[in-house]
Amino acid sequence: MRILYIGDVREGTTSLDRMRALERSGQAVTPFNVPPYQSKHRIISSIQCRLHPRFLLQKLNDDLRKFAEQSGEINCVWIDKGVWIFPETVEFLKKKCGLAIHYTPDPGLLFFRSHHFIQSIPIYDHVVTTKDFELDLYARAGAKHTIQVPQSYCPVRYKNPQPSSKFSADIGFIGRCEKHYLKQINGMSGMEDVKIYGDQWIKPGNRKHINPAFTVKNSVWKDDYVTALASFKISLGLLSKNYPEQHTTRTFEIPAAGTFLLAERTDEHQGFFKEGAEAEFFSTPEEMLSKAKFYLVNEAARERIAAQGRLRCVTSGYDTDSVMKNILSQTIRS
Repeated sequence: MRILYIGDVREGTTSLDRMRALERSGQAVTPFNVPPYQSKHRIISSIQCRLHPRFLLQKLNDDLRKFAEQSGEINCVWIDKGVWIFPETVEFLKKKCGLAIHYTPDPGLLFFRSHHFIQSIPIYDHVVTTKDFELDLYARAGAKHTIQVPQSYCPVRYKNPQPSSKFSADIGFIGRCEKHYLKQINGMSGMEDVKIYGDQWIKPGNRKHINPAFTVKNSVWKDDYVTALASFKISLGLLSKNYPEQHTTRTFEIPAAGTFLLAERTDEHQGFFKEGAEAEFFSTPEEMLSKAKFYLVNEAARERIAAQGRLRCVTSGYDTDSVMKNILSQTIRS
């Protein structure tokens, strides 16, 4: 099977992880990288990302159709987060390739909305989502076949994660700044070694609301992201409240990095990991702080749970290769 893979295929992205997982499954993959079509001008880029106007995306769609025409025989088009792909482009690609699959790890109907994507949903043969709360919305939007899968971690990048003193901390969190995250992390008041990495945290308007004793830095990417996760004694698995998600990519990346996962208690988290044995969960800032303090001084228990969490990731198919094979079994190989 030869797949035309359209997405963000820069190093360190989960989209590239998915593409490489498809290659490891035995598929021949031809990539088309979308990010070069994002404007380098901040204001125009913001308009592209928020409003998706056709005139700013026309060249992308024109070049994509030309690329597909010049790529020889393609049996399937796989579009990863196709918020900039016009419906008529999806129609063109499907006609050429015969099979069209869309994947997104985002809430593509409730939050990261794109009228181009919503209008394209009935065209795709299969749409793949990680959000169970959007399944009914996909059906109402005309999806032919919707597949739900969990988020995942890359088994190659997390094969042998190594900590570094550069990132070491008792408590760590990596993620963009949100009000809920800010509230939860400030619940760690009294802790002496807390590091936060992510977009927007260092902005003066946000930094002034964070405990001044905490270390706050910009995002980490690629290998540094994995190394940072592996360097924390305890890593927080916080969940956005912008939409009702119950797990994130970090849910698996943290234990896959060999680090103790302390996450918000949800049904999905408790289904993925056994509480108190493979991860720990909390429902209130007070419970989070209490468990963090306990496991920082009980090193043997912390390291045992971290090891069991990593083992659960490896043996339960939480890796991207396993997730992609699951999707293929319901689409390409069906």
